[in-house]
Amino acid sequence: MNTIFTFDWDKVYPHVFEALQIGSAVLRDGVAYWSETSGKSGIIQHMPLKSVVLDQADLNDLTSAISKVQKMVQGTQAASLVATAVSTGIIVGAIVVQTIYLANKIDTLQNEVDLISQDVNSQNIIYFMSRMSEYFGVVESARILLLDRALVDDTRTMADHLIMDLSIKRNELMSLIDNLVAFADQVSEQHLTHMLDFITTMLDILPKAIFIECQLCDRYGKFSLAEHLMRESSKRYEGILANYRAWCNDRVKQVIMGKSDPGALCFHEKKDDLKALFDSVSNNLLLAPAMPIRLENNR
Repeated sequence: MNTIFTFDWDKVYPHVFEALQIGSAVLRDGVAYWSETSGKSGIIQHMPLKSVVLDQADLNDLTSAISKVQKMVQGTQAASLVATAVSTGIIVGAIVVQTIYLANKIDTLQNEVDLISQDVNSQNIIYFMSRMSEYFGVVESARILLLDRALVDDTRTMADHLIMDLSIKRNELMSLIDNLVAFADQVSEQHLTHMLDFITTMLDILPKAIFIECQLCDRYGKFSLAEHLMRESSKRYEGILANYRAWCNDRVKQVIMGKSDPGALCFHEKKDDLKALFDSVSNNLLLAPAMPIRLENNR
């Protein structure tokens, strides 16, 4: 069983609820602040929490898990807000940080790495897989650190190292992804199936990893850095995803045009998984930047 804590909207102050609706407030690590556009500054409210229990089956389908949490936290005051990007993004973030959802995804990714490693004998692939494993290992370390905010004072130095390590390894991984796609274009049909599963899974996990990196910055008060990392990482991710989409579409067109490309059939068979990745609402929500905040009166 996984217990997550998300906002109890019925206990949110009415003026905070209204400010969130109109964009005059921004949420940072469970705290509502006045945004720069509000003309005010400082903390408005430490958001009240409500626990929700999810079982392992819920975590196999993120969409259904989100729906379950929404139903359990929807109150009378939040009836209109719960269907918006604000509250849905909060729920997605809570599931990613507070449950073993991401760890399960990383295990899936590792299984796909094992399949590829058995079939593809290439130093380039071995190098990429090692970099990927290192990066997601650091991501999981950051997630575990986020589970207990009481550790903040004791872990500032550790967090600084993690933030730096996450940034370096994320940039390295993103630089290698296009090379991986180019390599996948040269492998056999059998290997291509595994490569597609791997690349698709990795690109689905990456926004969750970026979100955790930015949440770690928020937890330690590095709000400007969090906003900068989210903005720049989102741009780069969108570029990588667009390139992957274009590559997949080009190969699928080979089937439609009747060209004898055995590998193109793999793309056709994986079309549902690819569509889920390219149209992922949860990933878009996780990569949505928060508005800047003003803290002058809180210093």
